[in-house]
Amino acid sequence: MDRKTVTAELRSKFYPLLLAEGFSRKGDILRRELDGPVMHVVEVQHRPRSGVFQVNLGAHLPALGDVAGGTRVPVEQMREYDCAWRSSVVSGFRNSSDSEFAYGSTEEEASESVAFLVSEWARQSSEFFSPLSRFPESFHDGASSSVDSGMHPAHLLTWARVADILGDTALRARIVEAALPTVPERATSLREQLLELR
Repeated sequence: MDRKTVTAELRSKFYPLLLAEGFSRKGDILRRELDGPVMHVVEVQHRPRSGVFQVNLGAHLPALGDVAGGTRVPVEQMREYDCAWRSSVVSGFRNSSDSEFAYGSTEEEASESVAFLVSEWARQSSEFFSPLSRFPESFHDGASSSVDSGMHPAHLLTWARVADILGDTALRARIVEAALPTVPERATSLREQLLELR
């Protein structure tokens, strides 16, 4: 099948779920602003030549600026790749991390792909969005748990910025100190950004 068939299925079965959850839709991008400065984005990306689509998820605090800490992206233009936290709905058709849904070769197969997405939406979207929904509580929890998480120093930089926004200078310092020893030697910009937050 083609993109047009799958898009019709998404419009009738998937997008209404998101609209009911407070998202607003512009094309294949859906956004919602939650109380406080929290932004959620769902972006459907099509690869017609490969006959697949993907559902990408993003969460962001606009106060962070862009993902590199620069200028803010206007909320109404925010895309999934502009978000500090990103994921995808996993289809699991080929392996446990596969995020591509097949268009299928018939209308029935296209409908089945979208039906599977709909069946997985509540579970997978909740796993991603719930810890990134309540400001400041869930973000303070995320920043606190990042200290001993072993995550990449670039992700720790994001959490240090969150701690800074929250005004928790002690937590910000602990995150920075956890990140600095693991910064790759050539990642000089990352090191500089962490040192600025020290």
